[in-house]
Amino acid sequence: MLFRTIALLFLVIFTATVAITQKSLAYSPSDPLPLTSTEIAPVTEPLISSGLEPATFPEITSTAENAAPEQLVAQSGTNYAGRALAPNERSILESFLRSKNISTTSPFSPPSNPRFILHDTAVILPPARLEKEKFEGRGPLGLGVSIYAPRGSNAVTARPNFYELRRPTTTEFEKASDVLNQSRREDLFRRIWRSTNSAGRRQGLDRALSNLSLQPDEIAKEQKKAVDQLEKNTKIFTTGTWTAETICNIYEGGNKSIALSSDLGAACGAARNYFNTRNQRVNSSVPIEILQVGAKSDRGNQNSCTGSNSNLIPFSNPPYTQIQYDNVVMQYLRAAFLAGKFPETTTHFALDHGLPDGHCDPRCFNVNKMYKSVSTVLKHPQGSKYGINPSYGKSSGSNNIWWDSGFCHSSPPQ
Repeated sequence: MLFRTIALLFLVIFTATVAITQKSLAYSPSDPLPLTSTEIAPVTEPLISSGLEPATFPEITSTAENAAPEQLVAQSGTNYAGRALAPNERSILESFLRSKNISTTSPFSPPSNPRFILHDTAVILPPARLEKEKFEGRGPLGLGVSIYAPRGSNAVTARPNFYELRRPTTTEFEKASDVLNQSRREDLFRRIWRSTNSAGRRQGLDRALSNLSLQPDEIAKEQKKAVDQLEKNTKIFTTGTWTAETICNIYEGGNKSIALSSDLGAACGAARNYFNTRNQRVNSSVPIEILQVGAKSDRGNQNSCTGSNSNLIPFSNPPYTQIQYDNVVMQYLRAAFLAGKFPETTTHFALDHGLPDGHCDPRCFNVNKMYKSVSTVLKHPQGSKYGINPSYGKSSGSNNIWWDSGFCHSSPPQ
């Protein structure tokens, strides 16, 4: 009996000791949480814009559900694109932007992971032209670019709200040319127009341009161009595209009386995925144009995607100024602050890979240098990335940043 009592007492003491030990080793929400290979997983929604090597982005799994984002220990080489800002990162960004007199208003939640698109102009735009773009940064007017980065002065913001749905597209990717090529989509737009009565056409034209701060003469001019494009065999631009979409919205919203024929429903159905894809891409993107030289003469070879073109103006050495890099970084940080997420930095070259009328810009732009500056502001480890994994070269599909060592005055960045 005494032996059984002693054994039972020993069992109770052993059990209590194990419980206390386990509790002392358990994770506390106040402890810093290192991310290990078993505690990270790729996000389930891929960034559709890269068109090249897909990146994976760490996300907090069940192990870290109770940890504040700022407690995560970042690792060198982390790609932050698509990741929500932690509270401390938001605080850093707000202080930094205010110190540079950059607006922190107009926060917005893009419909898909945000995108920061790098372009170069391939022509030096004079100050008067930049002011014109700034004035025309409304609705279908201007080039649809959010920011311009001149060589020797502050950035010019043409569309300060960023992530605008109602703006012209700046890439074939934003045009959703991979969903419907130009010929096919313009055929559908004209079918939509032909199948709509005069009242429906008028509603489509008017609603497409409503609430965009346009003047009456600007509206009249845009509508005239749209009608001409929809009725003739000419290229259909922004307002014509919006008009066709708006007609479909009216019809699909229940107003079947605007249809002249049953083909309206069929044409709208065939175009619906195109409209939705285009809208999502435009509404999630911030395009920036970095001013850079282009061709010497508009009568010679205009191909800027080959360094051997004798009609191209040689690039300066280095190709971009420090002011331009600084402005690109500042605008990227604003885009991140407004979206509440780190945008995917990408290029026109990467987005338009495999699409007709694709481009190769920005040429000779050091994305590694941009990433380093961003990580310095945010106190992230050096080697952090914020979008595409830079691959320098001239091969579309293999490379995502155009680089010719002779034309760019150096070997590709490492």
